[in-house]
Amino acid sequence: MSQDGFNRFWSRRDHLRAFAFALGLGSIPASTLAQSAAYPSRPIKLVIPYPPGGGTDITGRAMAQRMSEALGQSVIIENKPGATGMIGAAVVAKGMPDGYTVLFGAASEMAINASLFRNMTYDPRADFEPVSLVAVFPLVFVAPTSSNQSLRELIDAAGRKPASVSYGSIGSGSPQHLAAELLSSMAKVKLLHVPYKGSGPLVQDAVGGHLDMAVSSVPPAVPLVKSGKLRALAVTSAVRSEALPDVPTMAELGYPGYEFNTWVGMAVPKGTPNDVIARLHQSLIAALQASDVQAALRDQGAVPVGSTPAAFREYVQAEIAKSDRIVADAGIQPE
Repeated sequence: MSQDGFNRFWSRRDHLRAFAFALGLGSIPASTLAQSAAYPSRPIKLVIPYPPGGGTDITGRAMAQRMSEALGQSVIIENKPGATGMIGAAVVAKGMPDGYTVLFGAASEMAINASLFRNMTYDPRADFEPVSLVAVFPLVFVAPTSSNQSLRELIDAAGRKPASVSYGSIGSGSPQHLAAELLSSMAKVKLLHVPYKGSGPLVQDAVGGHLDMAVSSVPPAVPLVKSGKLRALAVTSAVRSEALPDVPTMAELGYPGYEFNTWVGMAVPKGTPNDVIARLHQSLIAALQASDVQAALRDQGAVPVGSTPAAFREYVQAEIAKSDRIVADAGIQPE
């Protein structure tokens, strides 16, 4: 499947609402599913490379409960935070390829970090077998209500005077940082990046007018936008967010082709048998159909997907290539 074809696959609203479950299950032969009947025979460890309580953790826990029911074995959460997700991802990459150590990972450790770090302890391109893209998470550009400038006006101001317009993110190399740098590259302007340690201080300074704009995940921004403490300028997805239906996309504002989302997916160590991957995939698709999992995803501003393993592999490779381009265009030096 081409990248354009895959983008259309998960960005179209009708396909998203269907989650592409038929595509996912239809690609796995019945004989393969039968072979996996002996798996699992003991509990499965689902490694989440982030602390408890965050969006990835909340989503992973909801998935784990429903996957346990589908598999007939416990799926136990193991949080392994640190090093922008790389500690937990490395645990899985170096684990036994038997289906009992599974990564519930995000864009950073599975794609972005490959563009930012020279000496990683694992290779996200080669050390995992993909299971499925689980969900995508649009981001949103916001501005203080003390300013009445639109996104286009802010970009025009940056064009007249480089680095005169500031934006905040949750840290250098974060998805929020790269989302703004992609806009900067497409608009051919220089924006002033102000990194923060977390979304709390970021949105507080945005509300206080200490930044011209900020790039935020959707959940912390929605109540502030609805209460009038922040103005939403644009979402980073190809289609409007259901959580912020009145907020335009970048394409609608005159930046065709702009799209940047963070995401979560499931992967296992390289060499895991195909029948085991098929069994995990089957349980994941079943979990995504559960109403409580869908609610957990919606609460995080996410759009459920559910892809084939092959489509997820292609997606990750394309995301790494996109990150490489953004990092190079922004002049970010890999560490």
